[in-house]
Order: sequence, then C-alpha cells, then structure tokens
Amino acid sequence: MMSRFNGFAQEGLNFLQQVRIENNKTWFDEHRFIYERSILAPFRALVDDLAPTMLEIDPLLESRATIGKTLSRIHRAPRFSQDKSRYRSRMWLTFKSFVCYLNKLCANLSSFSDS
Repeated sequence: MMSRFNGFAQEGLNFLQQVRIENNKTWFDEHRFIYERSILAPFRALVDDLAPTMLEIDPLLESRATIGKTLSRIHRAPRFSQDKSRYRSRMWLTFKSFVCYLNKLCANLSSFSDS
C-alpha cells in the first residue's frame, strides 16, 4: 500500500504559530485554506496510513479520519478556555476504542462478559 502522508509543510507549522497570535474568526476564515491544505489534509492522510495497522491491533478502534473522531478540533469553546482563545495552536490525532455497554454486543470481549 502506498503511503499518502508526506509530512507537514512549513506553511502549516507557520499557520499554527500565527493562529496563536491572530486568534480571531476573521483571521482564521481568511487563512482557512492553509489550515485545510497544510494541517487537515496531512493529518487525514496520516490517519488513513496508520488505520490498517491500528485496526490489526484492535478492530474496535475508531479509524475514520474525521474531526472529533481521530482528529482534534482546532476550534475551542472560549468559555471553557483559560485564556479565552477561540482556536488551538496545536493539533493531534488519537485512535479511541468504541465503548461497549451491552454484553451481548461485546460477547467477544472477555472484560465485558458475565463469567
């Protein structure tokens, strides 16, 4: 399988530094294309490249390259932010496991069995 992830461009790193300074909707909207091209697209490619291996480790991991699933949101709720900033100046990815509550749905997972 050919890798889609080619690294992060300097433009994206510059964007993350600048969003810390220009942390407002007007600036972000004017530079959204940089975010989408130089941050979001490479992160999605990285998740797509890692997903098959991660699913071999745990088939229940969320592996869709989607904001709020495997990719962090750049937007934040200012009311919950100590410094009241609107946008994060960092991004991350995570592969989370689906939570199973019903034993019948998770019968193959011994940690959720009745025995």
